[in-house]
Amino acid sequence: MAGVSTDAAVYPPPTSPPEPGPASPRSRRRWLLVGVAAWAVLLLLVAYVSIRGDAPTVREQRDVAAAMPVLRRAMGQLLAGAGSDPVVEISGPAMERGCRITPLRDGGELIGTITLRTAEAEAPALLDRVAEHLPTEYRARVRHNPTVGTHTLRADAGEFVAIYGDVTDPGVVELSTESGCRPVPANFDFVENLMGLPIDAEPGRLLAALGLAASGPPQRLGNAPCPTGEIVYTASASAPDAPPPAALRALTAQGATVVTDDPALYAYRTPTRSVVITLTPTQTKIQTTTPCP
Repeated sequence: MAGVSTDAAVYPPPTSPPEPGPASPRSRRRWLLVGVAAWAVLLLLVAYVSIRGDAPTVREQRDVAAAMPVLRRAMGQLLAGAGSDPVVEISGPAMERGCRITPLRDGGELIGTITLRTAEAEAPALLDRVAEHLPTEYRARVRHNPTVGTHTLRADAGEFVAIYGDVTDPGVVELSTESGCRPVPANFDFVENLMGLPIDAEPGRLLAALGLAASGPPQRLGNAPCPTGEIVYTASASAPDAPPPAALRALTAQGATVVTDDPALYAYRTPTRSVVITLTPTQTKIQTTTPCP
């Protein structure tokens, strides 16, 4: 028909939708912040639930007040294991301040020490005897290395209180109970009992028996509970002179067992006392300790 085109209409081919482009830096940063915030909230929630319902899992979560009864009980077990044969000295429990719990947080550490003196050949066996007496849950273990001459005891008193034992010198066994560095509560009272027990007068009396005068009042060096409940103490006094050797022998003439007889140290025990006398040309120091019943 005139004036009418018979050509078919031409259309462009269909195209795919455009691929999504990369997220903008601002969008990525926003999602990153959301993720970090969600993770922080989750950590806080877990920590809150743990603090409310779980027992402390590291010693930094236990302060020195919580460690004190555990440490003292361990000292009593060590005393009981030592028995009545060695000469005993007790030091502490004492607190050493200034240790670091974290780089920004300081604290204190409780340490109690028991020194046992016996015949040189008997010291390793004494360490074994102490370990055998400790409760099973302490998991005590003793190692003897005759090649290098070391004898060690290691045990765990619980609540992160450690026990260490070593033969430090011929015939000398040193046992220590240590809390590790812990927080110190603001109201923690660490004042020793006032002097006045019978043991406190013993060092001065012995100095007088040696013909010496004490240079000052006695000092209480340490105490520990016996498993039966009684408390045993170590007291000390000194004089600025040295006694004649014959005077030392007179102290142990009757009813005493001499354990150490050296120019610098004289140690003996009786049924009611352990006595250690440290000697220098200018000082005599006497330490006396009551035994566990």
